[in-house]
Amino acid sequence: MGRAFLGEAELTEREGAVLLALAGTVFSFTAVAYRAVDTANDWQFLAYRGGSTALAMLALVALRHRSRPVDFGATTWKAIVAGFLLAITSMLYILALSRISAATTLLLLAAAPVYAAVFGWLLLRERVHSATFIAIGVTMVGVAIMVGTGLDAGSGMGLVFAMLIPALVGLYNVVLRSAPGTDPVVPALLAGVFLALGATAAALANGGLAVSWRDAALACVSGGAALGIGLPLFNLGHRSVPAARVSLLLMTEIVLAPLWVWIWPGETPRVGTLIGGAIVLAAVVWLVTKSSDSEDLLIV
Repeated sequence: MGRAFLGEAELTEREGAVLLALAGTVFSFTAVAYRAVDTANDWQFLAYRGGSTALAMLALVALRHRSRPVDFGATTWKAIVAGFLLAITSMLYILALSRISAATTLLLLAAAPVYAAVFGWLLLRERVHSATFIAIGVTMVGVAIMVGTGLDAGSGMGLVFAMLIPALVGLYNVVLRSAPGTDPVVPALLAGVFLALGATAAALANGGLAVSWRDAALACVSGGAALGIGLPLFNLGHRSVPAARVSLLLMTEIVLAPLWVWIWPGETPRVGTLIGGAIVLAAVVWLVTKSSDSEDLLIV
């Protein structure tokens, strides 16, 4: 795996699958890191998260300088758009976590592969399986159950933020697929910079950037560690794994993040959230297992 990171070898499908599952596991610690914050507000947390993500990506650029340097000259407007989408997604994730439960936020995120299929058809004219339309219908049922439950327990804006996340993730994946020559490090670095700049401006207008060392460290765990480690693992692992399996392997984040905050600080999800989330997860798992069936196509 070390040689593959340096561009000197290729991963097997099994090794790529392990890295993807690990990436989802690393991503999952963001929710519990945010829940452990003492006094930092959303924008302060996001400013440190964005800055630490950018620094982690710069460190990765330096590590790759000799063996497989990042080609910034090939950066296109699509890479910039992808970085912006990733920054907005990261922002909405924290804003949603501050208003509704982690379980609701993460289980709504599970619908991202369905959105990716829809955007892929609309923007890239990619073929869509009939299974996708079935999954869309089932997903809408699951989301309706979760939203109906969440309206009693959380902020309406929190639900709006959480429902936007899977759509933006799906759009981000489509934009990256439309620009195959883009080094994945570039949009990740841009996302960190965009997030740091935007959140810093908002934080300065809402109390400044002064936070405790503990809160700053937790924000850096969610950025420099969770994204700084998770994104390279994802970028390396997904190249050797069929696209239909990538979303399934990343379900480790969807499953583990609500579990961490359930264990500590004891955030118990509602029954309706679990039922709706289970429906969404089932739809996505069924979709990725059916997506290899090339004979069942409705639209070209």
